[in-house]
Amino acid sequence: MDFHRIIRSLSLRQITAITAKVILNPIMFYCFVIATKKCISRCNKHFGKAHHKNNKANAYRHALWNMLITHQCIKAGKNLNSSLSWAEEITNWHEKAFVNNPLETHMDLHNNKIGRKWYEKCYTADPMKIGEQWLDQFLMEKLKSAKKLIKEGSENNVFEENLVFIQEG
Repeated sequence: MDFHRIIRSLSLRQITAITAKVILNPIMFYCFVIATKKCISRCNKHFGKAHHKNNKANAYRHALWNMLITHQCIKAGKNLNSSLSWAEEITNWHEKAFVNNPLETHMDLHNNKIGRKWYEKCYTADPMKIGEQWLDQFLMEKLKSAKKLIKEGSENNVFEENLVFIQEG
């Protein structure tokens, strides 16, 4: 991941916003950076460049990203609620800063949210079983039931508990 390229792509307003997040939450921001690197590395290993498309691999990436951010924050001593809130805040900021078309944004936000929801459910049931390898296996299983998203706003009971994607392959 090329952080210099990412920073250069941001507007002054976006740089100011992210700088404020770093200053206000340095430990959690560090967790975000570590989780992001781990997520991209794991996705590259599993899917190559395919996870940059709007497919199942991308759905996996967004859910894993949120789970890893939450996991890293907990490992850093933060509680579950603050870790989940931070993962939501920073990934929502990302979706606003790096704008996609509405359907892609809808897909990304849904997969981010479902990743946090699954992490919370699993952590509450048994925090000791959760590790990076376990998260990977858990999501690979969930990927088998991912649903194709046709239009924005089509998040209903069918999609509520599933990863969503836009295109095959």
